Amino acid sequence: MRADRLISILILLQMNKKLTASELSKRLEVSVRTIYRDIDTLSGIGVPIVADKGINGGIKLLGDYKTSLTGISKNELLSLFIPTSDKILEDLGVENLKYSTILKILGNSPTNEVKEFEIFQNYIYIDMYTWNETNTMVNTEILSVLQDSIWNSKSLKILYRKIDETKEVELNPLGLVCKRGIWYLVAVNNEIIKTYKVTSIESAFLMDYTFIRPYDFNLKSYWNISTHNFKNSIPKNTFIFKVRPYILNHIKERQFITISETIVKENEIYLKIKFDAIWQGIEFAFGYGKDIEIIKPIEAISEIKKKALEVIDLY
Repeated sequence: MRADRLISILILLQMNKKLTASELSKRLEVSVRTIYRDIDTLSGIGVPIVADKGINGGIKLLGDYKTSLTGISKNELLSLFIPTSDKILEDLGVENLKYSTILKILGNSPTNEVKEFEIFQNYIYIDMYTWNETNTMVNTEILSVLQDSIWNSKSLKILYRKIDETKEVELNPLGLVCKRGIWYLVAVNNEIIKTYKVTSIESAFLMDYTFIRPYDFNLKSYWNISTHNFKNSIPKNTFIFKVRPYILNHIKERQFITISETIVKENEIYLKIKFDAIWQGIEFAFGYGKDIEIIKPIEAISEIKKKALEVIDLY
């Protein structure tokens, strides 16, 4: 993207007045030789740019030359500068474009505003990696093929891995969604819109023909409705636990654990917590040992006793 780099050089010089070739090469991640070639190119097309040699030398723009982007208010700029997850940009292969885009937007801003935007960037950070990083690793080559098929409305053939089988599926891809660092493909399969986990796609091949995208399809609306329906379709199992007071705060702070009701009766604390499956509630209780007791459901009590005996036999 040489054109982007040339613009970035102009904006950097406009913001900093003068920079060395070494400083520019580090910021733009190219060699010093490339920077000097770019300077020659800019000079050749009439940009008043000079490179002074010596200890106090550097590259600078002459006079009041500026490349500007106007019509954007300060608040509008701040809204654009809310950090985007590095992981998303890396997965999509556009992480290097973020810096050049910021430079273009800030090109005509006063120095004090530039500093303010830099500080703003340091106040908020969005981390899309999960604690278990292996669950978020995506094959970027496959993701690239999926992007290509979406942008160009090309049909796609994938090898998709399920729990009990791996099969070949032909799709018309409509969009990609990243939820908590995990990518999903939304696509039409036999006239039905379905969702596919990208990490379960073993291979993806573009077909030679295109398809007509549904004119009324909205990716955001589809995703919100489908996830809402999915969550509602999962049967919930309500557990009642009797807990020791000193673990209450720990439970409240746990991610993905929501206490639906807290009951204090005869100086004992009881919690109602819903789980998608019985084994999840048992696993939760097992982790706290004698500090938590399952009151309901009855079948979970017998199951945790069984698990405890298995552990005793093992050790």
